[in-house]
Amino acid sequence: MQLSEEIKPLQHLLEASKFMISEEIKEKFQANLKRFVIPKGRMLVGFGQVSPSLYFIEKGVMRTYYSRGTEDITSLLVSEGDIVCIAESFLMQKPSSEVLETLEDTTVYAISYESYRKMVEEDAYMSKLALKLLEQHLINFTDKIKVFKYLSVEERIAHYVGQPSSLFRRIPDHYIATYLGTTPATFSRCLKTVQFHS
Repeated sequence: MQLSEEIKPLQHLLEASKFMISEEIKEKFQANLKRFVIPKGRMLVGFGQVSPSLYFIEKGVMRTYYSRGTEDITSLLVSEGDIVCIAESFLMQKPSSEVLETLEDTTVYAISYESYRKMVEEDAYMSKLALKLLEQHLINFTDKIKVFKYLSVEERIAHYVGQPSSLFRRIPDHYIATYLGTTPATFSRCLKTVQFHS
């Protein structure tokens, strides 16, 4: 199955910043984007909290997950170059039904909700950039839906571990298993077949 070539949002952002003509825009951009190093295992958004910031990942791995009974289900895995927040909570400023946490020591550029809204509403250039990032995020999300709709569990696992951006071997297998819609036991069994045939 042919999927779209993934373009990392942080690359879009850094490339765009090189072409900002106005010094005022550059200063606003730099003032609103703060760089942080966040330790492994830190929860940035918990259940019932409002997602305060949008994060661009320079280095490291993060995930979002929700609870189903006593089980945590990974809904998103992101790494270098990706953008992450709890979208519904961040954009609507409502309590989150998911958790956002770091799986490695992670370096991010963060922008608060207030700064994000102010920039996109008052600056046409930043508004276009935000739209471009949103469009790319939607394309990547659509590709993930295709994987779940058209591929079997075995094919999903083979597709995932074969991707250049795969986090396979960087994070625990059970996170990847729930992300791909299967159990850790099935993931482990299928993985042996995938590796045998690769």
